[in-house]
Amino acid sequence: MPFTAKPIIGGDAFDQACKIGLEVDGELAQLADAADQAACLRRHWDAITALGWITTAIAEDSGGAGGDLSDLAALVGGAGRGGLPLPVVASCGVLPYLLADQPPLLSALAEGRFRIALIPAEAARDDEADALRLTDGRLTGAAVGIETPPDPTHALIVVGDALMLIATDAPGVAITRYQRIDGRPSADWRFTAGAGETLACGGEVTRRAAEARDVGALLTCIESVSAAGALLEQTIDYLLNRVQFGVPLATHQALRHRVAEMYVEYENLRGLVTHALRSTAAGAPDAWRDIAFAKLRLGEAGRFIAQSTIQCHGGMGMTEGLQAIRLARRIMMAEFEYGDRSFHAQRLIATAA
Repeated sequence: MPFTAKPIIGGDAFDQACKIGLEVDGELAQLADAADQAACLRRHWDAITALGWITTAIAEDSGGAGGDLSDLAALVGGAGRGGLPLPVVASCGVLPYLLADQPPLLSALAEGRFRIALIPAEAARDDEADALRLTDGRLTGAAVGIETPPDPTHALIVVGDALMLIATDAPGVAITRYQRIDGRPSADWRFTAGAGETLACGGEVTRRAAEARDVGALLTCIESVSAAGALLEQTIDYLLNRVQFGVPLATHQALRHRVAEMYVEYENLRGLVTHALRSTAAGAPDAWRDIAFAKLRLGEAGRFIAQSTIQCHGGMGMTEGLQAIRLARRIMMAEFEYGDRSFHAQRLIATAA
């Protein structure tokens, strides 16, 4: 029988983000040229900036909407269900948190004058020798696979106990841009004595960066739960309506069992993420553990749901013709954002020890 997933946080923001996500996904599906796709993403990025998405979590005295975590959850949940391939979590949630005491930068971010890519302390690199280092105001090193807004103007970098802002056109900054497998604009960054502005230093930066990472992990989980719910809906609909050898695919017991397993994984993940959202919103001192458990589970359940979706769609699961396949790739990529399974497992093990 048909299945309809319920959002963790619904409302107008959820509906608007879902609608825009579906619109963008539909447009991108018709474009084969990378330049055309990039132009499409830039146009829609400017549109959602004009709608005020980035101001959601910015305090009112800094020119924002003064929203709370539930407002962000509704926004990223809708974006996840619609498959919007833009950095909503980073730009609407994580960056405003990191820049809370930088009103001029928040204003530039909200107005779209700055399109900032976040390079966190745990950013991936190809070689350990390329670790980011800040010496006498000069940044060296590299980071790969960094999600960016379209045509980024700046990078906000957490390096050691320092928070640094550097322009993409600054001397000593080299960027290789591309789209990830989930369609999101991304870049590899290399800094050779790049000069930027050090915004803050010290233990407060380290603490705030860790908290911002947990905010990003939680919002990524919420986005992924919405995407997983849409995947489950689309998979069930496909099996009910796809007929082979005179019978719907849904009549095959093996496929019914696989869908049942997908549903169990989805509901377990949804429960963990909902609990993490509630404990974080309530300011619970151990909320980070709930986030770590949810992110850990996302890596396992998300991959199972994504792979099962592809398998249940058979040959169609190997094409670009279905939104479900694009959502599946998004969920698999989400595992590696704001700490992967190994990272969060190590955090939990260290605390238990």
